[in-house]
Amino acid sequence: MKIGYKATYDYICRDHKFEIGQSYELQGTPIPCVYGFHYCQNPIDVLHYYPIQHDFRLLEIEDIGESITQGNKSVTNKIRIIREVPKEEYYQLFGVVNNKLTISAGIFGAWERRTFDENNNEIFYQNSDGNWEKREYDERNNCIYYATLSGFWIKREYDERNNEVRFENSSGFWIKQTFDKNNRRINYESNYDKV
Repeated sequence: MKIGYKATYDYICRDHKFEIGQSYELQGTPIPCVYGFHYCQNPIDVLHYYPIQHDFRLLEIEDIGESITQGNKSVTNKIRIIREVPKEEYYQLFGVVNNKLTISAGIFGAWERRTFDENNNEIFYQNSDGNWEKREYDERNNCIYYATLSGFWIKREYDERNNEVRFENSSGFWIKQTFDKNNRRINYESNYDKV
C-alpha cells in the first residue's frame, strides 16, 4: 500500500472519471505509459504530465494493487481516491508563491517559472534558456491569446457556448466558424489554400 498523487482535469484522466472515496480496478498487469492508473509519489512530479490550468485537480491516492515505478511515475491496476488536495495546499506543496511557481532541475541550474491567474490559468512561462510564453483568457477560461519569444502568436474568439468561432495566427492563417444552438458547426471558412 502506497500513498501518491494523481493529477486530473476535472477529475478525468485518459477518459476515466474519478470520484473521492471510490476504488477502481483494472484486470491484468499495469504497463507504464500504456495501461493502468498512473500517479507520482512526489506531488510536484505530476506537473511533468499535467500542467496547472483552470480545471486542474490534484488527488491524493492509495495504490492498493500491483504496481510498477519508472522514474518519477508509478502505475497500478488498483487505486483508491482518498481526497482532492485543495488549491492552497498544492500551491504550498509545489512552492507557488504569489501565483508564481519556480522549478529548478538538473545539475546545470536549469529552471522554469510559471505564473497563474486567480482561476489557475497559466498566464506566463519562462525558462533559464530565455524562452517565454504568454497567455490571456476570457471570463470563461478560454485561452484567447498566446504569444512566444519568437514573435509567433495566436488569437481565438469563442461564442457564448465556448465554441471557437475565430482563429488567427501570426503566419496570416485564419478560420471562421459558426455553430447552431446544439453546438453543431454549420459554417466553416479558412484561408488555408491562400497562405
